[in-house]
Amino acid sequence: MESGVNKDYKIAVIGSRLLSIGSKLSGISTTYSVSETPEIESALRELLGKSDVGIIIITHALAKKVRDRRLQHAIDHSLMPVIMEVSDFGEQQVETDTLRRMILRALGIDINKMSTR
Repeated sequence: MESGVNKDYKIAVIGSRLLSIGSKLSGISTTYSVSETPEIESALRELLGKSDVGIIIITHALAKKVRDRRLQHAIDHSLMPVIMEVSDFGEQQVETDTLRRMILRALGIDINKMSTR
């Protein structure tokens, strides 16, 4: 009997046309080139419903357009798939604590509150 431990998961990208093309060139086959809220939310719903997607990469600007509370909660708290916000090409890089939040979600440890002894 096989366990799901060694399962290969896919990476998916939700972003601009340029990010989608760049992602496909790097070997990511599941990409969504979207810009409007209904398209963004539809892509997120579809990807969250797939059991073979392990990482969803979404641009920071598109993630901020999501209005559906359940999807916003998934962006902020999902462990599987992991949802990572990135800056798109041409966007000013946003200082976020994305890695800190991911560690907090996965391990329950806030790395900013750890003592350095």
